[in-house]
Amino acid sequence: MRKTLILALSFIGLFASSYLLWVYTSPSRPLLCLGTGCDVVRASEYAYFYGVPLPLYGTLMYATLVALVFAGALSPAARERPVRYALLLISGAGFAVSLYLTGIEVFVLHAYCAWCVLSAVSVTAIFVLALLDLARPSSGFPSPRTCLAVVATGTVVAAPVFYLLAHAREGAYQAPSGGVPAELLVRPDSHATGNLHSPVTVVEFADFECPACGRAQPALHEVMQKYGDRVRFVFRQFPMVAIHAHAEEAAMASECAAQQGRFWQAVDFLYNHQKDLSDSALKGYAFQMGLDVQRYIECLSSKATLARVREDEADGRALGVRGTPTFFVGRQAYVGPPTAEQLAQMIDAELARQAGSNPPGQSASATTSSPAGGIFDASTSATFTPFGSSAIACSADELKLQQPEVIHTADVQRIFQSHAPKLFVDVRSPAEFAHGHVPGAVNIPVDDIARRWNELPKDKMLVLYESGTANLADVCAASRAAGRVLLAHGFSPDLVRVYEEGLAGWEKAGLPVQ
Repeated sequence: MRKTLILALSFIGLFASSYLLWVYTSPSRPLLCLGTGCDVVRASEYAYFYGVPLPLYGTLMYATLVALVFAGALSPAARERPVRYALLLISGAGFAVSLYLTGIEVFVLHAYCAWCVLSAVSVTAIFVLALLDLARPSSGFPSPRTCLAVVATGTVVAAPVFYLLAHAREGAYQAPSGGVPAELLVRPDSHATGNLHSPVTVVEFADFECPACGRAQPALHEVMQKYGDRVRFVFRQFPMVAIHAHAEEAAMASECAAQQGRFWQAVDFLYNHQKDLSDSALKGYAFQMGLDVQRYIECLSSKATLARVREDEADGRALGVRGTPTFFVGRQAYVGPPTAEQLAQMIDAELARQAGSNPPGQSASATTSSPAGGIFDASTSATFTPFGSSAIACSADELKLQQPEVIHTADVQRIFQSHAPKLFVDVRSPAEFAHGHVPGAVNIPVDDIARRWNELPKDKMLVLYESGTANLADVCAASRAAGRVLLAHGFSPDLVRVYEEGLAGWEKAGLPVQ
């Protein structure tokens, strides 16, 4: 009976680990969880060991335990003892590791992953059963037929559950269960523009050093001009310091500009100067933004300014934000840089919903009851549904994915002049591409690569490039992000390259431009 329980528990642990492994291999896959802790755990440095996701080790451990029970079932009774010892040693090691990781969740991350807890409970129970079985041997291993019956039953149950988990609430955004208090979305001191009394609000969580956020700005400006008299626009800080060294300081700089009444000017200025957000540059920008320099510099070193930025970040994490930019429009969420049409579609849907929900004779603005002009009545909570997602959002998860190789002008020149099959892929906007590009290059803007990757050949060397002014040390750089999309779709790592110097380096080397 104990061995049958060990087999069943091993299968449960194998299911949990396999699901986590499936989720960990792509940040675009939603992680369904009882609460908000799963994504915090997944995004932490403790989720990987030597670059390998921990669920892979768990999957291998549980698969080995299943195999050992089968081995015991097929072995003569005289040879069962080594299998018993192996079960004890492997489950004991798993128990020790799970105890350590649970301690990390409790004392370091202060977040709890339900799937990790399920795995920890499973391996602990297996270890206890293996220990009891060695101390007080019970009957032998179950018959092979019983083992097959347990595995078959588990598979019949697990397959549809895995399918439902994989397809439920698809999208990069996952709202916390139980809804979201409206005050987490918009606070009284949040930066807002447009119609401040509108019941429809567009909220953006963004990182000034994030290239995807910079690419979202033109679409956002277009939508602001179109809907500025009907919609309120709110900016929330979400600096991702794990991948952007200057993001938090840039966020503080915008808050310091806000103290002098120039927040939205600072937003545009910082996005236009993304290539240099160093401390010295940020201090130098004060004069260019028309600010009181001394007051601005004092503000940059203020703990209150830092606390203001981190309050926004904490709200974003509580809302389930894990990548930038993330937009909320009414009850919809979008992760990544949307087009103006996508944002407009979300806004139109919310305007229609608000108009349809108002009692006769009541104006739209009367539905707002939050002191901050919130999207929802302050006494309620909201659950957001993913409207859509770009595959090119900026996230710390990108660090854990397979990265394309970055090459330089001399390497690119050899590739260009060789007779080997190759194709240059310009990931800039069509307007930039039209002004000049590598001869023979095709143009697939980075934000389109997720839906147009199948237009590219898998049997040629692909050289991805942009203008050359981007910082390719940034994991979120457009060409690197596009390369990761191709690798995720089965393109050979040996045939995908990212050209660091881009078109600027190409022209500097005297190479032809079409």
